[in-house]
Amino acid sequence: MIELPVFETIRLELDADLLTATLARPSRANAVSRQMLRELIQLADWLDGNEAVRFLILTGDGPIFAAGQDLREMREPLADPAQARAAMRALQRLAQEMMLKLESLEQIAFAVIQGSAYGAGIAIAMTADFRLMADDAVLNLPETNLGMFLTYGATPRLVSVMGASAAKEFVMFARDMSASDALRHGLVNVVTPCADLMEAAVAQVNELREKDFRSLRITKRIAQAASAVNVGDILVSEPELCEGTLSDGTTLELVDRFFANK
Repeated sequence: MIELPVFETIRLELDADLLTATLARPSRANAVSRQMLRELIQLADWLDGNEAVRFLILTGDGPIFAAGQDLREMREPLADPAQARAAMRALQRLAQEMMLKLESLEQIAFAVIQGSAYGAGIAIAMTADFRLMADDAVLNLPETNLGMFLTYGATPRLVSVMGASAAKEFVMFARDMSASDALRHGLVNVVTPCADLMEAAVAQVNELREKDFRSLRITKRIAQAASAVNVGDILVSEPELCEGTLSDGTTLELVDRFFANK
């Protein structure tokens, strides 16, 4: 019997060779905290080389996939100029490590998006090989409304999937994207009623279970290598961009305005 790790922000369930990892901060709409980032890295490390687990489903607890970066947590260092620059740089290095480790897993991964996904939640979903989305769910990248830019190395990944023009529109205008538009742009692979989401994901896992797993694993590796163009440059520059841009006081002002308007 496989002993599963225990986390504070992620709930794990194992069914044969399928692991379901549920982002579980329901009181914060599954907002992505530093602790969650660390635990996602630990989960990836645990899965690395674990041949008994071949498939992974990432989903969120309750009616929402993930609300994005935990702005209340992020606000603390922004309020202290002495902390802000180093804290923003460190956060991006942690986020980039999470992204690289999750998308490099040998397990075939599915993101199941119910309700909505924002910012960092979308980035986490993008590490999966396949994404399934509820037909009434929405995606949104609110960063430009908050004096930020899309981080986690997610912009080049979006460009790789959507093309540069569509990716710029999605990020810059910060509009809701419907499930049908996400499907049209290739951001998701399947759209289905929310009640059928998990069943649809398991059906895809079952279909892949009938195939030679080594062939699936090699195909994933080749596809990942082919789509990794331009990611390396942003890994170098993004922490430094965050260090300066997010710590100049503008982001703090807009984050406070966001909370005041809630």
